[in-house]
Amino acid sequence: MGAGGGRLVGEATKKETAKSKAVGTYSFHFVLLTPKIRREGAASLFIKAASQSFGFITEAIENLDFLFLLKAIEDFYKGEDGESLEILCPVEDQACVAKFEDGVWYRAKVTGLPGHREVEVKYVDFGNTAKITLKEMRKIKDEFLSPPEKAIKCKLAYIEPCEGTMQWSKKAKEKFEEKTQDKFMTCSVIKTLEDNVLLVELFNSHGSPGMTPTSINDQLVKEGLAAYEVGYTLKDNSKKHVEVWDPSPEEIISDEANNLSPVSVKSLPNENFQSFYNKELPVHICNVVSPEKIYVQWLLTENLLNSLEEKMIAAYENSQWEPIKWENDMHCAVKVPDKNQWRRGQIVKMVTDTLVEVLLYDVGVELVVNINCLRELRENLKTMGRLSLECSLVDIRPTGGSDKWTATACDCLSLYLTGAIATIILQENNTTWPLPVKIFCRDEKGDRVDVSNYLIKKGLALRERRFNKSDSSHLSEKCLEQGDSTITEGIKIHPAPDRKATDKVSEHKMSGLKERTSETRTTGCYKPPVIPNMKVFEAIVSCIGDDGTIFVVPKLSEFKLVKMMNEIQTNLKCLGLLEPYFWKKGEPCAVRGSDTMWYRGKVMEVLGGTIRVQYLDHGFTEKIPQCHLYPILLYPDIPQFCIPCQLYHTVPAGKVWQPDAIELLQELLPKREVDVHIMELPKNPWEKLSIHLYFDGMLLSHFMAHHKYCTFEHSEEIFKEKPTDYNKKYEEEKWEIRFEELLLSETETSVLPPYLSSFLPPPEELYAVQVKHVVSPNEMYICLDAVENYNQLNHHSDTDDSGVSWELESESLEEALQRCNKNVELFPPLTDFRTEMPCLAEYADGLWYRAKIVSIKEFNPLCVLVQFVDYGSTEKLAVNRLRQIPLHLMQYPARAIKVLLAGFKPPLKDSGKTRIPYCPKWSMEALWTMIDCLQGKQLYASSMAQAPEQIVTLYEDEQYPVHMSLVEMGLADKDE
Repeated sequence: MGAGGGRLVGEATKKETAKSKAVGTYSFHFVLLTPKIRREGAASLFIKAASQSFGFITEAIENLDFLFLLKAIEDFYKGEDGESLEILCPVEDQACVAKFEDGVWYRAKVTGLPGHREVEVKYVDFGNTAKITLKEMRKIKDEFLSPPEKAIKCKLAYIEPCEGTMQWSKKAKEKFEEKTQDKFMTCSVIKTLEDNVLLVELFNSHGSPGMTPTSINDQLVKEGLAAYEVGYTLKDNSKKHVEVWDPSPEEIISDEANNLSPVSVKSLPNENFQSFYNKELPVHICNVVSPEKIYVQWLLTENLLNSLEEKMIAAYENSQWEPIKWENDMHCAVKVPDKNQWRRGQIVKMVTDTLVEVLLYDVGVELVVNINCLRELRENLKTMGRLSLECSLVDIRPTGGSDKWTATACDCLSLYLTGAIATIILQENNTTWPLPVKIFCRDEKGDRVDVSNYLIKKGLALRERRFNKSDSSHLSEKCLEQGDSTITEGIKIHPAPDRKATDKVSEHKMSGLKERTSETRTTGCYKPPVIPNMKVFEAIVSCIGDDGTIFVVPKLSEFKLVKMMNEIQTNLKCLGLLEPYFWKKGEPCAVRGSDTMWYRGKVMEVLGGTIRVQYLDHGFTEKIPQCHLYPILLYPDIPQFCIPCQLYHTVPAGKVWQPDAIELLQELLPKREVDVHIMELPKNPWEKLSIHLYFDGMLLSHFMAHHKYCTFEHSEEIFKEKPTDYNKKYEEEKWEIRFEELLLSETETSVLPPYLSSFLPPPEELYAVQVKHVVSPNEMYICLDAVENYNQLNHHSDTDDSGVSWELESESLEEALQRCNKNVELFPPLTDFRTEMPCLAEYADGLWYRAKIVSIKEFNPLCVLVQFVDYGSTEKLAVNRLRQIPLHLMQYPARAIKVLLAGFKPPLKDSGKTRIPYCPKWSMEALWTMIDCLQGKQLYASSMAQAPEQIVTLYEDEQYPVHMSLVEMGLADKDE
């Protein structure tokens, strides 16, 4: 409409009706910009060009192919020298490629020949016209002629300029721009004029729900800026056309975003990226974690993201926090700390009861926030798909022989890419996750840079050779010995009764296999495990998974497994060199293990040059090079032998098995015969079987709960349940240790009673203390300052509760330890490592102190976790640093007293990102601040409670509580 022209962006619903073909409804979004085409998003916009009768040009785009067309034209005509494609004698209506004022080449058509080696052209995809020289136009290649023109010329219906003039007034043009600029409009096509010009009526599509849209044509007339054509009669708005034409670019992009990564799923459908394979796509790099994890956004989704932000702010700006039970993978609205922004997110994991780790999946950022920052995500905000994609750079791998990227490489890449506008090229035709891509961007000089090559030149990555699928469409197998076998879905191997016949068959099969170059991927799969049809069965634990899954092989199947493995090793000698192959998660395969034996396997994860596979019949997972995997099926008719299991009604500490618990299970169970009680069958045959597991007559769930690794429900009923091989010997066994008998002279190894306990003064009494060891800001070990009175306080009797009589000595504990350190070699090494066993342990300063056994941490070599009872600290020590404790050192009570501090609690809002690993509800900053408050000061304590745990208030100067410093700094909240 205006002289400067403009762009028109469509926005419509997908509804279509079967009414008159000459009548339809568009939704348009007018964006008045210069006609310059920018690579960031021009392909998605519609151009509005000037006309004397309110005409304008719309550009209809249905997908991203137009963007590829523009890029291909630009690259081709920018690179050639121009002489061979120059046009010397142009003619009217001749198709060509013309340079615009931005220096970029676009498709055009000659509309006039004014002379003086100048030509008038129309840019057929945008509607703009320009006068250019012959040097600024080129012949067009045939491949650029096939796509139809994108610009559609339109004209407002029913109206004409006022006062009988043929020209629209300046005021009318300005008013028209004001009513349409940056607004969504509905365009009803009345009819098609000559030269395919559409006669349309525009409507304001942003009225309230239920209101009739307002006609822009009618508004111009009512405001005196236009007049109805002669003979036109006003129609009832209720009879206006409601048909809808093609969807707008925003909807197309939104649909693409929904298809690329729907909110409800994490995987990507294969069909969505078929048309994008090996094409350049402009993106915005929104977050870089590592070369294997880069989040990008389509440039075309910028408007969608802005619109979504506005909706999120409108929905949650004044919302109040409500208590919700948050769980992993739940969708939520997240208020970004320190920013007035609301984002859609998905919970990755629950860090504590008040802290959660969330993924802001529209921008690809993970962060830990307080639950006060979370709101329930409304249903209308779930309809739009994820606006960011997770990508991974191909053709490179980490340096140093590791499969992990160094922090230097990640930081360098993040600094180079984050926030940049770049181009990605999808490298695989069938989608994997994350998307394997090449990334190109511009450097300071404006040169195009391959980011993978950039990392290689910086010495932060190594090149990894990769092949195209078209070049690797078959397996090259040099020596496959097999018997009566058929190659259909995969390679099925059975025993060969005749070796000579086997050789002939093998030779015949190999020649046939090499000819089948088009079949590259196995289409079958292995069968799930068969659960024994009995309530209780005996099994052998094959392995413990990294997540605590227990894999067991029923003893009834053990012989069949051994037989199958022997047949595989006998019949499958060698598969030779494998041609390049692109693996997919979940794909069945044959695996050559590190022991050079063949196993049935399944791909769990693709990690660049290595693959994480699971040995199907044993449960083990391992990262191995791709060259040790082959896409064939071994005995596909035989179900998986090992059964994945989980403990019934057993909840791990923190809701997931912690590393120390898994380490204990891995030391305790593998290769062990156990009794399995089936408690609940899985809904899916591939899911875990819920069981009670007994080893040596002991219930595993009770054993783990006893060691504080989990909580165990319905324990009373389970304790009454007896294992299958139960007999009276379990009733006859005495588990309680009587110290009197063990301390007799004929007993070779002394088993001592626990240390005597120190007691705090009664409540409301203020007493001086020393802090010996800090566990967390509100948990520590203290001792009474007046330690010289310990012997007097505890010398009230020469016999303790265990009946052991002590020979009292007048020397202090320090003097006794000094004397022991001089003759420590005389004390025998510790040979009994039961929990709570008293001992002497060597500290880092080379001196020996009183300690007790906490647990056994490692078996090969044997390492034990001990606690120094007079200080409260713990340390993992080898057995050569442990000695049997002299009996006279047991008369002194353990000085360190574990206490909890009252008066404060972890803050609800804590911006500290670094958490205490073993106590994540507190930040490291709070811990160091508390240590600073305690260091070098005279401290006093007052007991608040002494059972079931010692709770005290700690004071700095008999009046000021030490925790107030944390409260004032915002590192803790008061606990009333």
